[in-house]
Amino acid sequence: MLNAQGRPRYWLGAYDAWHLLLPAALIAVLAVLALAPRPATPQRIVAAPPPPLTPSAITNLAAGTTLRARAFGTIQGTAHPQARIFLFLRQIPHPERVLAETRSATNGVFQFTLTGFPPGDYGFRVEAVAADGRRAASPEIPVRLTAEPAPAPAPRKAAPPAAGRKPAATKPPARKPPARD
Repeated sequence: MLNAQGRPRYWLGAYDAWHLLLPAALIAVLAVLALAPRPATPQRIVAAPPPPLTPSAITNLAAGTTLRARAFGTIQGTAHPQARIFLFLRQIPHPERVLAETRSATNGVFQFTLTGFPPGDYGFRVEAVAADGRRAASPEIPVRLTAEPAPAPAPRKAAPPAAGRKPAATKPPARKPPARD
């Protein structure tokens, strides 16, 4: 194909170079984009997981303990340091409720002082809540509180001898002679 001057259309003369600038410019832009340094992608910073919670436990009561109601007064235990500690009470068969709240010491020890419990069956458990909201609950400890113990039974009298039988003869204890000097 020829142009108006009789020259080929794709001849590289100065007067006919405008149509070659578009593909050259496109190639130059693509080269710049391909060779340009990539911006650094920010690295994801993954926070270290928080340390596990110390399990909560009631240490001064054992499951199935029977105590006198007057002698019952404290609940002690261990939990996560500096955690809020909730004491839950369940008076069997009723549902549980929060009875008291305290904060554990820096070593994780806590104590509740309680008074005025009537005799009955109870279930106690604690739940520690760390500063970040994680929770650690203890198992429920069933406790039976009783009234004052019943008086000891009176000594039993010997049964009368059966009819037709003689009572067994008892010998008085033998006496030792006085010691001589």
